[in-house]
Amino acid sequence: MSDEQSVERYEPAARALERRRPGVPAPLQTLEMEPAADLLSYWRILRKRRWTLASILVVLLVVVLVGTLKQKPVYRAKALLEIEREGPNILTVQELFQIESASDTYLETQYRILESESLARRVVDQLRLDQLAEFSRPGFRLRGGKRETPASPQTFAVGAAGVARDPVAYHNALETFSRRLAVAPIKRSRLVGVSFESEDPALAARVVNTLAANYVEQNFERRWEATQKASEWLSEQLLEIKANLEKSEEQLQVYARQNGLLFLENEAGQPENIVNERLLQLQAELTRAQAERIAKESLYRLTQAGEYGALPGIFENKLMQDLTVQLAELRRQHAQAATTFSPDYPTVKQLQNQIDEIERLLAQERARAAERLANDYQAALRRETLLRRAFADQQAQAGRVAEKSVQYNILKREVDTNKQL
Repeated sequence: MSDEQSVERYEPAARALERRRPGVPAPLQTLEMEPAADLLSYWRILRKRRWTLASILVVLLVVVLVGTLKQKPVYRAKALLEIEREGPNILTVQELFQIESASDTYLETQYRILESESLARRVVDQLRLDQLAEFSRPGFRLRGGKRETPASPQTFAVGAAGVARDPVAYHNALETFSRRLAVAPIKRSRLVGVSFESEDPALAARVVNTLAANYVEQNFERRWEATQKASEWLSEQLLEIKANLEKSEEQLQVYARQNGLLFLENEAGQPENIVNERLLQLQAELTRAQAERIAKESLYRLTQAGEYGALPGIFENKLMQDLTVQLAELRRQHAQAATTFSPDYPTVKQLQNQIDEIERLLAQERARAAERLANDYQAALRRETLLRRAFADQQAQAGRVAEKSVQYNILKREVDTNKQL
């Protein structure tokens, strides 16, 4: 070598300390740093190893090229789903705000359902993906990120459709399906994108379409099951309410029968207490009887006072009118004869006898009319008395019924409540 080499002798620091003189401090040692390799030295090394580096690069390029040529193309199918709210109900403003606040939770739940194992099993079963080599071989990876891992293979010895499957192939198919599926929600909307990767473009499209169809069908099934459960619960509640209604109606009828309460429905279909209804009828009849008695009493008082002239309609029948006309004619003839003859004259006496007979007949007719008025008055008075007594009795009975109706109304409200339910 052309460069000069120098060798220097170094002693260990410990031995140098041992050889120092006693009482004399050890001399300070200076440490010199080796100079860093400059760029020129690196360049020299690279030039010296250039063929080795070129060989490594060529090998890497060949490996990458071979791997790229052997790799099958991967296709991605996409679908866009709209997630609707549960039911279109008429809501208040407060309930609307509550639904808006729960909207994010509901959408997140639907995203998880799209990625769920139950939905994946339905797609794998319908398309028999576990029988395809692309899905059944273990450890296969695509560009999509890994998602949830299904349970152990033994769990899926039988598919969701009840068909016996190879547990290992079924597990691998579910795992591969989970990795290739991608669910991407679109912000500030109820839309969600669903994509699936496969080496077969037609299969990728079928998987996405089958997944969307099963998602809709599963939602319908879930709502149907909820409706069925609600119907069953309502049926049980209706049976219980019906039993309560029958029991309350029986208690109402027993109480009404034991206490002598009778209710009839009116034209509007509302129950009315027959005691109160009878009381109202008696009150109306008593009012009419009082008016009739007062009218007939006034006529009776006039006949007792002899004021027949105030009763022209009663004392002017056909017979009395004829007698009155005859009496007036006889009095005229009697007055004319009396101016010519004496009272003892036969013609005058005959006229006077006829006048007396007519007056007797008129008096007799007036007496009969007065008697009829008296009888009518007495009958009206008796009827009023009877109605007043009946009204008083009915009023007392209505008071007793009102006391008993308190419990009856309580039972009746219970019956009405059960009917409304």
